[in-house]
Amino acid sequence: MRLVSSTGERPRVVVIGGGVAGLEALLALRTLAGQRVELELISPHPSFHYRPLAVAEAFGAKPSSTLELSAVAADADAEYIQDAVVEIKAGTRSLRLASSRVCNYDALIVAPGARPAEAIPGATTFGLPGSAQRFRTILAEAEANTINRLVFAVPVPVGWSLALYELALLTTERLRSCGARAEVRIVTPEAAPLAVFGGRASGAVLEELEDHGIHFMPGLLPRQVAWGELRCDPGEVRIPTDAVIALPKLLGPDLGGLPRDPEGFLCADAHGLVRGLTDVYAAGDAISFPIKHGGLAAQQAEAVAEAIAARVGVPIHPEPFRPVIRGMLMTGDRPRYLESGIAGGESEPGEISLRPLWWPPSKIAGRYLAPYLMGQVPVPPATPGGVPVETVIGT
Repeated sequence: MRLVSSTGERPRVVVIGGGVAGLEALLALRTLAGQRVELELISPHPSFHYRPLAVAEAFGAKPSSTLELSAVAADADAEYIQDAVVEIKAGTRSLRLASSRVCNYDALIVAPGARPAEAIPGATTFGLPGSAQRFRTILAEAEANTINRLVFAVPVPVGWSLALYELALLTTERLRSCGARAEVRIVTPEAAPLAVFGGRASGAVLEELEDHGIHFMPGLLPRQVAWGELRCDPGEVRIPTDAVIALPKLLGPDLGGLPRDPEGFLCADAHGLVRGLTDVYAAGDAISFPIKHGGLAAQQAEAVAEAIAARVGVPIHPEPFRPVIRGMLMTGDRPRYLESGIAGGESEPGEISLRPLWWPPSKIAGRYLAPYLMGQVPVPPATPGGVPVETVIGT
């Protein structure tokens, strides 16, 4: 169905969210549609933070640089509003902001991300405010042999567990370098380490864990930390420990007016169209796809951008979201690159390599955002006809 403007001018596409999905959609749509659309970016936060490097920063790496969203919007020839969306009225194609301002749209891309929350009471939840400093304190105590048993726990549900494996691997490297003797375990409901990448990659990761002396404990659901123990289901398993580091669980976005699943995540089809609506799309951690990862968020945003570009007359066939998961695993040595497609809900055998399996070889493998972040490829000029999809650099 053709997307037309309610004002008789170019259709106005509003993007909610300044994370990976929101920026990928913004850059992709300007690249594909050119000046066929007006673009607007709305986010309550003024900056984009490269969250995948938070693990390295916890070990003393230089904090990653941030991008001002106003600058990204300017590069994409888009209007930027720093504000929070409090209500979406799909029937009137309008948004109400926290400032009481009302914005109208012809098409809406909802990409606010998910909300992290504590999943295992008593654990240090990496990714919540203040958690990096608490983790550094635990690490210092382990280096001093003040604590001798560390557990890294994957909660249920969790959308992406790779960061926890990185924490465990980098911790053992640090402890090994200073001669500390702490025991390190990974406790997870997964049947195999990073099982989402398939058997080949998972087996290689297991060997990596064994080489680092990490005890891998699969098939356990961490429940709580109490009296020096991590208590898990099934079977009331109790694991003695001095500290537990866990990932957060994710909650759906706090946005009313849109169809959501029981966990609060938005329901969208393979082109990102929100169920029951005609002009509202969604991408990223806010949607109900079970794996929450920046690379997948970018792929979802690309599918949305192609769908909208086709609706404004760009001569392309919009491709649906076909998930290919890509993860760069930091080990303390050379990083490992993991990649796997997902077909019919099951992972393919997967690949793992010391050489990059995608380009640019960044933590977030987005077709438009990754080159932009690396400063290699500027946003193409906003030409009236847009840029043919064949000319866009691939992942």
